[in-house]
Amino acid sequence: MVAVHSAAPSGEPPTRAAARAAHATQRRRNSWLLLAISAFLAVALVAVIAIIVTHRTADGLAGAGAAASGDCLPSGLRITADPAVADALQAIIDRVPTSADCRDVRIRPEDSATTAAALAAGDAPNFDLWVPDSAMWPARVGSAAKTAGVDAAALTVSDAIASTPVVFAASAPTAAALAKTDNPLAGLAEGKLAVVTPDPTTVAASDAALLALQTAVDGDARRFTGLALALAPGVVRTAEEALKAASTATTPTIAVTTEQELKKFGASSGLVSLPLFDLAPVVSIPIVTAKDASADITAAVKTLTAAVAKTGAQLTKYGLRSATGEADGAEPVDATIDATQSANRAEVLRTWQTLTAPSRMLSLNDVSGSMNEPASAGLRRIDLFEKAAVRAINALSTDSSLAIWVFSSRRIGGQDWQEIVPFGALGDPAQKQKMIDTANKLDSYVGGGTGLYDSMLAAVQHMHDTYVEGQVNLVLLNTDGVNEDDDGLDLNGLLTRLKALHDPAKPVSVIAIGYGPDTDQDALEKIAAATDGAAYQALKPTDITSVLVDAVTQRGCRPNCG
Repeated sequence: MVAVHSAAPSGEPPTRAAARAAHATQRRRNSWLLLAISAFLAVALVAVIAIIVTHRTADGLAGAGAAASGDCLPSGLRITADPAVADALQAIIDRVPTSADCRDVRIRPEDSATTAAALAAGDAPNFDLWVPDSAMWPARVGSAAKTAGVDAAALTVSDAIASTPVVFAASAPTAAALAKTDNPLAGLAEGKLAVVTPDPTTVAASDAALLALQTAVDGDARRFTGLALALAPGVVRTAEEALKAASTATTPTIAVTTEQELKKFGASSGLVSLPLFDLAPVVSIPIVTAKDASADITAAVKTLTAAVAKTGAQLTKYGLRSATGEADGAEPVDATIDATQSANRAEVLRTWQTLTAPSRMLSLNDVSGSMNEPASAGLRRIDLFEKAAVRAINALSTDSSLAIWVFSSRRIGGQDWQEIVPFGALGDPAQKQKMIDTANKLDSYVGGGTGLYDSMLAAVQHMHDTYVEGQVNLVLLNTDGVNEDDDGLDLNGLLTRLKALHDPAKPVSVIAIGYGPDTDQDALEKIAAATDGAAYQALKPTDITSVLVDAVTQRGCRPNCG
């Protein structure tokens, strides 16, 4: 039991003074208690503020350190990426550490062909980082700018950050049939196998496939030209269109595409992947910057490259492979081939564009009296030529145009040549039939000597005077003899005039074909050489058709068709 002692004697009520003293003592006790509580709260508040400030400072320092060390991407970084890789890249970027100084980096999707065309035209880069769907695109920028004489921005191309193989897509029955074929290229060249190809000028996979074809035929220009021309009718705009065509085809058909595009198209389509010969072409995906990019942008390239390498699952999710061509459950491929062959791909694309460009051809045909001479099996030279001419017309694409001239001697007054059919589009069925009908009755124009040189110059001059940009402008000369016009140009005079007319920016080539042993083949070769053309000879009557059709289709490899 605790004893309580009073200030007043026991048994007496407290006085007023005693009461006032007791009250003052209690107030002093309460004041000290309040002061103690206030002091405690103040200390606690200071501690809490210190903790908050410390944490915020630490976060800020960590963010600044991340930005300085390249562990995050700076805010405002401009990234342009091909749609094939944009989504995967954005998913990866969203996982890169962020802070107040580096966040919200967004990607602007744009087709690589569009970006490359702008750069090749001399536009300044409107990006800090460009991620095309192939290393071929920056190489094409340089080559296209050089050809056009444009001063394009210098670019730096990183190593690949991702890749995808180029494949054929086919139905299971077509794939099984091709697997049993020793030479699938034969079916393509013979027209037994249809190929649907996305436009090689805008789709990197198709360009890679063209290089694979060229390599598969050991660089043989004639064979590659034949294959390329077989591909041309099946060109479509996009990979999706190619896959749709292959999935609905009722005859053996394959589509050129990438592993990524085929996965995106879906297994329900019934299409399966086939390797593209033994070469396994690949498109590799690099990061491109301006050559004079700042240190911050160079650091961002390293950051993004490292981020992609650490998040391979995102590449797989979007159908891509690693930079080294690896993917879970798939056979690895050599992804370095795309970057190392980018210059070759740019060159093969130029060949393709020449081969598939619309032709504008003036057919200059010898109808001198010697064309009535017998050839074989009761047929005259002109009979064999007529049959060959019809086949050659049918070998030209429908977007080509053709004119037919004949020459002998003094056909119109002192003029040796005569226009029979002016230029017309072969895409017009009526015009094409008119050309065929004219070819079939060339024998009705036969007679006279061979006014070769004046006629040759007139034809080339006409083509220069009426030159059409974007088309292959050429003269196809067919003759069985030698120049017999003593009143006109001699060979040296003709060559001098042809060389003076020659303009590399607006080329008009001569494809000369000599029929039989009486042809002045040496003169034809000199005429062709003066125009960067080519000369052929059909020594046997049976050669006429094959040589003429061959000459008509050998547009991309002139003058080195072999």
